[in-house]
Amino acid sequence: MVQSFEDFVSRLREIKQMGYVETHRAGNTGIGKTLEDLLGIEENNIPGPDAAGVELKSTRAHSNNLNTLFTKEPPRGQRKLWNQDLVRDLGYEDSKERQALKVTVRPNVPNNRGFYLTYDESSVAVSHEEWGDVATYPLDFLQETFEGKMPELVMVIADTKTVDGREHFWYNEAYHLDGFDGDDFLQLMRDGVITLDLRMHIKESGNIRNRGTAWRIMEESRLDEAFASRTPLLNDTEVENIEITSRPHNVHPNQDTFDDFE
Repeated sequence: MVQSFEDFVSRLREIKQMGYVETHRAGNTGIGKTLEDLLGIEENNIPGPDAAGVELKSTRAHSNNLNTLFTKEPPRGQRKLWNQDLVRDLGYEDSKERQALKVTVRPNVPNNRGFYLTYDESSVAVSHEEWGDVATYPLDFLQETFEGKMPELVMVIADTKTVDGREHFWYNEAYHLDGFDGDDFLQLMRDGVITLDLRMHIKESGNIRNRGTAWRIMEESRLDEAFASRTPLLNDTEVENIEITSRPHNVHPNQDTFDDFE
């Protein structure tokens, strides 16, 4: 079990030199389970620091897995039309005969319900082709939310291959990630990599059921691009020069964040 961040990085560099390692578990979660075993980290499904005080995330190179960055409603003062009013006026009847609004929203091009994202240098708006902006997220509000969920992160990337039906991983990239980069967040959104999911319906009682408006990333291997600081760990970087902030992690175990935070 690694005891310090320096020990952790040293062990990651040793793991890189091992080359391809057979998965310790079949399926999507094998990449995280295998890395944790190699690092001597006890498996833990509760989000929180696990790499010598820093959150650990592993992903396959060029992965297009869909993951939730965070769920957050727009600020109350920035909602022109939201919750019950939004679903009643712009929703549809779902398969259970409920008025609902469950759609993915992307920049510039309206979806089949007329929603799309617009943006400038200081905000992102949920817009509708007939109603205009229905709600707005200030960029500093998104920054506060992002950094509250992922204050800092070590992201380990692995190449994969299959041998005799078993997946193998070569953990050959790792980065210490810190801070929020608003410009790059907007660029990922423009590229269609970051999207927004509306997930609401009206219950029989007339109350709204909102599962949380979710900011999601379509290619988790590009997650590092949303951080302001990106320090490679598997080159000749001197570990003592990496500033570890160890800020508190605010995710409740039952809160919707990464679908599989490995």
